[in-house]
Amino acid sequence: MTLLTRPIHCLRSSSPFITFVIAFAVFTDQFLFAAIIPVIPFSLESRLKIPETSTQFWVAVLFGVFGLAAFASSPLWGWWSDRHTSRRMPFLIGLLILFGATMILWFGESIGLQVLGRTLQGIASTVVWTTGLAGLVDTVGQEHIGEYMGWIGIALNSGSILAPLLGGIVFAKAGYDAVFGLVTGVVVLDMLLRLVMVESPAVLAEFEHELATANLRRNSAPVDGRSLQSDDEEGKKAPIVSVTLATTYTALPSFIRLACSYRVIVTLWATIVLASIFSGFQAVLPLKVHDTFGWDATGGGLIFLPLSAPALLGPVIGRFTDRYGGRWFAFAGFLILCVALALLRLIENNTAEQKALLCVLLVLVGSCMTLTLEPVLAEITSAAARLERSDGEAGLEVKSSYCQAYALFNMAWAAGNFAGPLWGGLLAEAAGWKFMTMSMSIVAGLSAIPIGLFLGGWLSGQGKPGP
Repeated sequence: MTLLTRPIHCLRSSSPFITFVIAFAVFTDQFLFAAIIPVIPFSLESRLKIPETSTQFWVAVLFGVFGLAAFASSPLWGWWSDRHTSRRMPFLIGLLILFGATMILWFGESIGLQVLGRTLQGIASTVVWTTGLAGLVDTVGQEHIGEYMGWIGIALNSGSILAPLLGGIVFAKAGYDAVFGLVTGVVVLDMLLRLVMVESPAVLAEFEHELATANLRRNSAPVDGRSLQSDDEEGKKAPIVSVTLATTYTALPSFIRLACSYRVIVTLWATIVLASIFSGFQAVLPLKVHDTFGWDATGGGLIFLPLSAPALLGPVIGRFTDRYGGRWFAFAGFLILCVALALLRLIENNTAEQKALLCVLLVLVGSCMTLTLEPVLAEITSAAARLERSDGEAGLEVKSSYCQAYALFNMAWAAGNFAGPLWGGLLAEAAGWKFMTMSMSIVAGLSAIPIGLFLGGWLSGQGKPGP
């Protein structure tokens, strides 16, 4: 390596650059998902000749298959990605899937091709949220993951805000093809960044060294002396039982072992609740401000700014989570979320005071999302690290578990994204805005109890911490 290329290579493998690339991949995933929202009804009616009476059904199907594909593909992709010491190749494969999905959605002129495109898009989303986040923790280390996950939260919220606004404006001004031209440009930029990114050689070397050391320790562990005593029946049986149990335990994929941890179960429940509330507001809030305040589509998009702006505090919250633990941040977040959601039922009249109150309450809701999301992501990361560490200490074969841990997170988020619009939309239509926000408030308040008790381990400190 020459003196000229060495600084460039160092930049390409640096933690800030890798963090930026992964954050941009998250932004691209969310951007592609949300930018075509204003386009889908037009595409179904004008290009695919779907009757207007069936449009709503197929819109729901196209959103549903995205979530189902992300949910179903997460376990297998997480397991396969963890078999690779390098995250770059699975990450690039995911990019090819994303590019193919974009082309199918752009040029596909049958409902079957549109369903296929959204399915592939869901699989590509799985790649970002499993392999991408695992690559991030490989780069920055578990002890700093909360802070760096804050940047992921910013990327997620930026895509959620910008995509529908830009998609709607470009569609209104320049038409269908211009929207997909914009989306393709973002995907191509994401492709270039992923190709430029180089995993840090030090990270790869350390990762391989840790696995080799742990597995060497397992292979060289002393055999229980009792197993060598041929005349001791009890001594011969005990090691066999021990080895059988250990073999059975390690034969289970990390995905299943993590899913059996009460700490992980609580974390996944928190993820489902957060995703459900966020996606529920995406479905209901524009209609609410239109009916109450008479705002158009632009206003309906801008109202998400106070909801998403607190994500800018993500790195700060993540840093405190790394230092002090995430239990009380998440607990406080869900309690405040409970109160803020309950107060949203007060929004009834078209007055300046009510508009200001809505914005303040949405800032509180967004702040709670940030307070809870960073500890949740940090806890998922910690669960994978604990599992690898416990395997090493027990003399078992050590395998990477980060992709499978994030696969569980992705499944929970996909489930929330699927349930949220149904929860919010159906309740708002059947029982009204007040009932919908109160139901969300009750769920958030009840969720604070297990989070306060179990996130980061049992509150009393008694019992085994679990994986």
